[in-house]
Amino acid sequence: MEQRVFLFMDLEGSTGIAERLGPSEYSRFIRHCFQELTDVVVTHGAQVYQYVGDEVVLTWPGTSEEARCRCVRAYYQFRERLSERHEWYRAQFDCAPTFRGGIEAGPVAATEVGDVKREIAYHGDALNTAARLLEMCKSVGAELLATERIQEAVTATAGFRADLQTQVALRGQTHETAVYRIAPVGG
Repeated sequence: MEQRVFLFMDLEGSTGIAERLGPSEYSRFIRHCFQELTDVVVTHGAQVYQYVGDEVVLTWPGTSEEARCRCVRAYYQFRERLSERHEWYRAQFDCAPTFRGGIEAGPVAATEVGDVKREIAYHGDALNTAARLLEMCKSVGAELLATERIQEAVTATAGFRADLQTQVALRGQTHETAVYRIAPVGG
């Protein structure tokens, strides 16, 4: 068992972008997006848990206030980096990437899975919740959604605000979760 923070991010409008660019150019596009993420991962002490198509999952060990805040800072630094490179993406691909995110922290089981291809897998409510929050971003028009665990850390830290969006039982869960929109102060 481990305590971890998870940030799920996916590309907004990926289906349309992939259709317009075709597989080869779309692959080049998403590869550049994830290369932009490298400095963010290093700067904020994240680990890339997995890439799944146009989605990336980052994780941090522990659930300290600092780990929860690093996650939010990493998300917004990545968005800022993509924004700075907006014109380059427009010139190369005739579109610019933006990503949505869902964050949760908590206990997970870490286990080795697979025979043909082995890897470490995490299992637990924290992953499910972060994934559901990412899904919810689309329906509520949010950039970044998180739970109360994350909200408590970022509101104690200057530079971010957390606005309660709803209290809801996320898909597959029986308990209600307080969902917060996390944004930079003044943003």
